[in-house]
Amino acid sequence: MKTNIKITKIDTKKEIRNDGNFNQMTLFEVDDNISPEDLKNYCSEVKSDYQNGYFQILVFFKKADRARFPDNPLTGMYMEDEDLKNIKASYTINNINGYSKLDYYENNSFESLVQTMDIN
Repeated sequence: MKTNIKITKIDTKKEIRNDGNFNQMTLFEVDDNISPEDLKNYCSEVKSDYQNGYFQILVFFKKADRARFPDNPLTGMYMEDEDLKNIKASYTINNINGYSKLDYYENNSFESLVQTMDIN
């Protein structure tokens, strides 16, 4: 079992929706070798901290100095190759219908196939 897995919060951005609710994205830095199980456990532990708003999106980057918010609306996620090459995982919570999933990438979201896990 791995110990000392590093997950560091970088920044949070909130966008107000037309219906008065909001979407929020939080950026994190993680160890490049973090396992899907480590991230799944982390997301399960912190899910209760992200129960406000409509969508909560947690994005896990491999390098903090390359982490940034997307140019388009938060729910549109990332489109630029340079961003995708630095994303290790993303966790999406829909607080309206309870949908909650983690998308994990072995290398990054540009080169790797997604492994999707439901988070209860």
